[in-house]
Amino acid sequence: MAASAIMAPMAFERLPFDAETHLADVRMFQQDGFGAIYLIDDERKAIVETGTSWDAGRILDAVRSFGLTPPDIDALIVSHIHLDHAGGAGFLLEEMSHAKVYVHERGVKHLADPTRLLASAREALGPEESQAFGTMRPIPADRLVAVKEGDRLELGKHALRFLDSPGHAPHELTILDERTRCMYTGDAAGLYFPGDEILMPIAPAPAFDLGQNLETLQRILALEPKALLFSHYGPHANPKGAIDSMMIAYPAWARVVKESLASKGPDGVLRQLYDMSCRAAKRYPREFLERRIRTSITGLAAYHERMEHAAPVR
Repeated sequence: MAASAIMAPMAFERLPFDAETHLADVRMFQQDGFGAIYLIDDERKAIVETGTSWDAGRILDAVRSFGLTPPDIDALIVSHIHLDHAGGAGFLLEEMSHAKVYVHERGVKHLADPTRLLASAREALGPEESQAFGTMRPIPADRLVAVKEGDRLELGKHALRFLDSPGHAPHELTILDERTRCMYTGDAAGLYFPGDEILMPIAPAPAFDLGQNLETLQRILALEPKALLFSHYGPHANPKGAIDSMMIAYPAWARVVKESLASKGPDGVLRQLYDMSCRAAKRYPREFLERRIRTSITGLAAYHERMEHAAPVR
């Protein structure tokens, strides 16, 4: 934490397509251009994504530097309950006294009591990575709002429509801004690394499901959003191109893991996937990108094992 404390303050900056929508770089894991926090400055104020527990103080500072106070925030929206998206929520609520947390109905119980979620994250990530992802603070039931497919949140000019979007996780939401026609993708459409223009699958253990993820991608494409607002990281102005790329990349990565993990081992598969996706990277460090890929190797291996056990016995 000491290193993050000396980083320059983050600030919300207006996105070009809408006067009320702003983006701040939380510098998640001390990396520029990876953790996006969105602020919708409407009659009711909403923040989309809450970062890790390590990021909460910097989000509060950004709200103040924008000219708001934490009690001005009405809604905290988490795309899903993984620690890099929902970990900051319980810490932000201490000062955002009027805010409620909007979360997929499948995730409510885990934000109210994150004990099992934290144990699962430690097992999936390992001790070093789980430390970087931080922790969670329980959220009182009266501060949680369970949302399901088709629910809407009216903010004023903006109305947000929640869409059930499983695949990355069973508690994943994508969120369509009905005014701008832009889609907050959470992790449902993978990772976007601007500058290097890398699009990368993200398939974490223990619950990634390839078939559901591809169905979610098809659904996003069918909605014809004007832009994709990635949580990792920022707006992508060519949604069709991005989704088409991911429709190819996810099955390709799954195939590599299935066919090569036993013979090449995790390091060999890592090199192959890095070359497939990230060979031209300049802005983002290789080690940082490789850590993201390792997450997907573990998750895809778990997915294939689960599918094998689920196969009918003949």
